Amino acid sequence: MMADHPIPAESVELTEEDLRKRDIVKELMQSQNQRLIEFAKHLLTVSFSAIGVVLALKDKWLGTDAPPYKKLLLGIAVALFLATGLLATLAASIYTYRVSLSDYTDVDAELDRVASLRYRLTWIGYGLSVVATIIVAVIAI
Repeated sequence: MMADHPIPAESVELTEEDLRKRDIVKELMQSQNQRLIEFAKHLLTVSFSAIGVVLALKDKWLGTDAPPYKKLLLGIAVALFLATGLLATLAASIYTYRVSLSDYTDVDAELDRVASLRYRLTWIGYGLSVVATIIVAVIAI
């Protein structure tokens, strides 16, 4: 069994850059939860509204003698709306910042990493939403 040995260390004053990065981390950590809550509320409303409109008008658009491919397309559109919600949720919550008040040296690179991932996921989600809307429009016309 090893005996406890003191570890020699020196304390260094925080530089202006350290204080700036620490402030950035504090702001990120404080604002992240509120943004996620607001995003989730908005996302749920939009996603369920789009799916609700599609399902409510399904009979009017398809009729009783609709070809099977139109029903399949409508199902694909609903799935794309759901996938849009999933991707947007991933963009908002899964990719959180990997910094803390004690480890903030790479906060600039971390901001860039998360922003890039969120940007890509959000645009893919928008693309799926556009495709789903086009499918619904084709069926409705």
